[in-house]
Amino acid sequence: MAAALSACGHRASTADVAAEDSVDYTATESPYIVRVDSVDAQSALSMDTIRIERSDKMAEVSLLVQWPTDGDSALVRSVRQFICDVCGIRNAAFQGSRAEWRDVVDTEYNGLVEGWQGTYGDSEDGGPSFSSSTDVRLLAETAGFVTMYGEASSYTGGAHGMAVHVGRTFRKGDGRAIGYETEQDDHFDVVHKDDNLFADIHSDALYKLIKGGVYDYFKACGQPMRDDDELSAFLQVDNVNRIPLPGNAPYWTKTGIVFCYTQYEIAPYAAGMITFEIPYDRIREFLTDEAASLIP
Repeated sequence: MAAALSACGHRASTADVAAEDSVDYTATESPYIVRVDSVDAQSALSMDTIRIERSDKMAEVSLLVQWPTDGDSALVRSVRQFICDVCGIRNAAFQGSRAEWRDVVDTEYNGLVEGWQGTYGDSEDGGPSFSSSTDVRLLAETAGFVTMYGEASSYTGGAHGMAVHVGRTFRKGDGRAIGYETEQDDHFDVVHKDDNLFADIHSDALYKLIKGGVYDYFKACGQPMRDDDELSAFLQVDNVNRIPLPGNAPYWTKTGIVFCYTQYEIAPYAAGMITFEIPYDRIREFLTDEAASLIP
């Protein structure tokens, strides 16, 4: 679970907005605030929205999760695994009960308190509370796919906190993720594998689209880059004509594919998380047949 976004932060204005919560409300005893809402079950997944908050002067933890309760078993399994990954849950037996989610919040809260006491415990005036916030929701759904989106942020002292945004798109029917995986090799170089999204990750035309998306991001943030030299001086990449694919695979909306870079991935913290959407009609030619078949 990772703090306040800087600069323009995350931007995907054409992405779908998650369904509104119902008015159902359930609260438990202090120090928790817990809410479970029923979400419209007409989609491929029936979901509960679970909200849990716990806070005091030392630590603040906020959790909001749309958890699948019913639907195609393969899709449910894939979406649940994504949610667990975003929330840092490693227990393979996790079923998403309210008690289990409270345990997740308690574990995060206790870790923050321990860190806060180690930093400010001997201080007469203490210090700012440490915080953690996680939000995982259904972002988009079409006849062919479901996209989940997660945000996690945290502050544990220092000049600023940290944050991560990640989306993942799953094919209906078999729950197969549409994207790729990345990892670092022994030389800390990024290795790209298991790609069922892009037909050719070495295409110059694809990287031209990516660079154009980065230009669009800074323009939307009110910091337009005049030319490649200025862009190169600001980014932390070797070649602005070969800006690498994001470590987290792009995710799909109803109108296009969203590229989202994490903090420090290709730019300094002040740039926020560089994010842009490429419409389907511009990126279709670069997709695998498997991916292109899911375009709405």
